[in-house]
Amino acid sequence: MFRAVLNCGRRHSVWFSQIVKNVTRVPNHPITFESTAPRNFSMLQTQSNRPTYNSQLVSVNLLNNPKVIQLCNNMTIRTVTKFSLQKGKRKTVKAALKRFYRLNWGGWIRTRAGRHKHLWKKSPALRKRLREHVFVNATQSTLLDKMVTKYWKRPKYYVDDPYEAYHTREEWIFTRRKPLP
Repeated sequence: MFRAVLNCGRRHSVWFSQIVKNVTRVPNHPITFESTAPRNFSMLQTQSNRPTYNSQLVSVNLLNNPKVIQLCNNMTIRTVTKFSLQKGKRKTVKAALKRFYRLNWGGWIRTRAGRHKHLWKKSPALRKRLREHVFVNATQSTLLDKMVTKYWKRPKYYVDDPYEAYHTREEWIFTRRKPLP
C-alpha cells in the first residue's frame, strides 16, 4: 500500500493512503506523480496493482487541492508564513502577539504560567511572583523577532502605557539614549 504524509505544521501531519492515480518509477530518479488527489478523501481505496515503496521518502504536492487547504486552515499552526497566497508577503504569527509583548529596545516579556490557577493553595509570596512579568532568553527573543513583521518591531505609543518605564534601557551601552553624566 502506498502512503504519503501531508505536513501541515510542526505538530500536525495528515496521512493519506492512495492519493495518487499513477505512480511512475524511473531508475535513479525520485518518484514522480502524474495527478495529485482524489475528489473525496473519505472514499480512499486500496488498489493492489500499485507498487509498494516502504523505505523511500515520498513528498506530494497537494497545495492545489481546496480540501487539503481547508484541512490545513482548520488546524492550529504557529509556523511563520513566509509568502502569503494573496500578496506574497510575510505574515505575523498571532499566537506570538497574544502570549508575548515586545519592548521598544528589543526585549520580549511574558507572564508566568499558571498565574490564575489554584491560587487558594499558593502562598502569598508565590502569588506575588506570579503577577510579575519575566524576560524570555536570547534564543527565544530571536525566534520571536522572526515570527513578527517589521510593524510590530517599531515603537508603539499608547496612552497610560503600564510598560512605559521599561521601554528604555539606559544601563546598557548599546541601548542607552542619554549620555552618561
